Amino acid sequence: MACSTIFYNGRIISVPGSYSEVDASGLEQVGLGASGIIGVLGTAEGGAPYSANLEPENFIRLTKPDQSKQFFKSGDLREVTDMLFAPSKDPDIVAGAQSVVAMKVNPATQSLVSLPNAYGNALDLTSKDYGAFTEQINVSVAAGTTKGKLITIIFEDVTEAGNDIGGDSMFTLHYTKPTNGWDTMTSQVITDGEIKCLATRTMAGLDGDMGTPLAASGKVEVVSASAGDVGRVITVYGFDVAGAAKRELLTLNGLSKVTGTQVWAASGVLGAQISGTTAGTVTVASAAASVVILTLTAGVNKTTGLKLGVCMYGAGVATLVSSGASTKKVILVGTNASGTVTLKTITLAGVVPVVDAVVWSTITAIVLCDVEALQNVTVSMTAVWAKLVTQTTLLKARDYFNSRSVTAVGGFTFTMVTGRTSLPLDSLDVTIAAVNCLGATPTYYADLYLCNEWINNNSQYVSSVISSGATGGAPSNTSAPVFLSGGTEGSASFSDWQSALNLLKRTRVNTVVVLTGNPAVHAAVHAHCAYMGGIGRSERDGVVGAMNLALTDVPTKTELKAYIAALSSRHIRVVGQAISRYDSNGVLTEFMPPFYAAIVAGLQAGAPVGTPLTHKYCNVLAYRQDTSWNPTDDAEELVQAGCLFLETVEGIGRRIVRNITSYLVSNNIAYTEASVNQAADYAAYNFRGNMEFLVGKKGFAGSINAGKGAAINTLGLLVDGEILTTWRSLDISLIVDTLEVSVEIAPVIPINFVKNTIHLVTISQSA
Repeated sequence: MACSTIFYNGRIISVPGSYSEVDASGLEQVGLGASGIIGVLGTAEGGAPYSANLEPENFIRLTKPDQSKQFFKSGDLREVTDMLFAPSKDPDIVAGAQSVVAMKVNPATQSLVSLPNAYGNALDLTSKDYGAFTEQINVSVAAGTTKGKLITIIFEDVTEAGNDIGGDSMFTLHYTKPTNGWDTMTSQVITDGEIKCLATRTMAGLDGDMGTPLAASGKVEVVSASAGDVGRVITVYGFDVAGAAKRELLTLNGLSKVTGTQVWAASGVLGAQISGTTAGTVTVASAAASVVILTLTAGVNKTTGLKLGVCMYGAGVATLVSSGASTKKVILVGTNASGTVTLKTITLAGVVPVVDAVVWSTITAIVLCDVEALQNVTVSMTAVWAKLVTQTTLLKARDYFNSRSVTAVGGFTFTMVTGRTSLPLDSLDVTIAAVNCLGATPTYYADLYLCNEWINNNSQYVSSVISSGATGGAPSNTSAPVFLSGGTEGSASFSDWQSALNLLKRTRVNTVVVLTGNPAVHAAVHAHCAYMGGIGRSERDGVVGAMNLALTDVPTKTELKAYIAALSSRHIRVVGQAISRYDSNGVLTEFMPPFYAAIVAGLQAGAPVGTPLTHKYCNVLAYRQDTSWNPTDDAEELVQAGCLFLETVEGIGRRIVRNITSYLVSNNIAYTEASVNQAADYAAYNFRGNMEFLVGKKGFAGSINAGKGAAINTLGLLVDGEILTTWRSLDISLIVDTLEVSVEIAPVIPINFVKNTIHLVTISQSA
């Protein structure tokens, strides 16, 4: 008798075991892409040109006709918008475009002006809009009512005004000098708002402090004249036998001599200091001969041969200069930028400044025992430097400065005056010169930043940036309004149209319309659509309006037929009639064929995909073609020539005779009927896009099954949407790393003809 089996994962199984299948249904959630998106290229007054919107997120996108007035003051792009959104008077087409990507091709420029202060340009203003009309914008600067500035921006009958802008102190800064502190201190706001303080200290040489120099290299001994001086630390400074600056810390032991271990060079002992209070005189002598080199009198923190540094903060290298001819050595003692105790020898070069290489954070002593008493040595240094990379805000700058002080002794006091503690450091007005902050307490402002901020936050007409290298504060008052200049509309060349089409490759549209009759631009639209239907992977079609050879009026029949024959593209429909509608100002106006092309694009965008536009009524009041043809007598000829045109149905309106492409190579309905071509393109775009999720997946049966599910779901949606009538022969196979998918689809076909046969018969009648 036959054994039991199971049917699982597409197979009949009789061998016992545990079996599994991959459920990829979660990967099969597919949908159809948007339709009804029109890309329109044209000229306009106002609005940013394509060259200013290079990223898709910056493209001008419209979702209702009134939005065009926000971008364009006048011109083709403003006039065409209503045609794209309201193209139809047909009951079967109740809407127009779902959205419009508008690209201005004329290379308009913005207007500019710079507002100076007493030291040069302070603010650079740029019109937000583009075009010659932006030269009407003017700006005035005056004193504020109570402080700061009054800024007024005027365009036509609109005035923007801001009063009392700036004028408020941001902070004050002061350096309190302690004994042995810096002699001078200046502060300045430099480029990028960084706050820099420069300091100097001038000291006479101390060679008079020298007793008997160390006769030969050797060690030293220290001793106090008081037995009570025990435990006090004395630091000896000088040079070793190699000429390097050294220090040695020795602990006093009253009357008992304490000998160090450091071997000093001959004449190399140059200074000493004691930490704390001593009761007796302390001497530093040669250990070999007990000859006194240096003597320190009794008292508190006594020194000899050197000057102490108290609150001598640093943020850079030191520069030393002598008041006269001296080549003696000075030892700087302190901490470097990383906080390490550092000694550095600097050899003076007379009146020529010598720049040290060490970046100091503090100077704690300056050893001058080698320098003649008649010479004055000046040490200069950047004392503090609040840098933008670290002290990004006023609050951080405050903390940086105030950490460089010693309570009740001296140092920096940074007092915040503004409540805007998070104000960026680079918002500060760059000061013209350094000012004294030792004997005074200078105040600092951010007036230029605040003027710039107000303009950018409040003006709909101009944007502002602080001029490069600007110093001083707010811009000076103007004696009369200052007008912006340099705005132009520009004339679009073929390269502008081509560049805009290239940009349009970067976003999804269903139909392209160009508001020009230029055949070269139309050929570029054909190339664009052909590319996007191939490796561009975003199928779309185009509608163009043909004009006469001079591009001044509608084309003759001969010109129209020749034009279509030269173009002959399944991607492009060609119209050649002018239309009449009310313009954006409510004036009845005749528009050339490119605008009728926009009507056709709007009709297609407002209808379900695959809907034939044949016999669909357009929202136009009248149309006109060249006198060499008319829609009644020449209809057959022009349809065969690939022309899409209007006819009048008395008492109803104006309708499209046949929704036909310009393709003349064959009578393949998929290429000649625009609705079939649209359905095929839309189906191809969605099918390909929904299958792309498989790229990067593992090549195994589960992925193939998932792909099959996605394909079936997509095709089903296309059938449900009446874009396809049916599909068949779906085949999916994986060959190495390529998943080959094959399917036959049947796009929905329009009904173009109704064949009626009426049979005449004789019917007998009886009474």
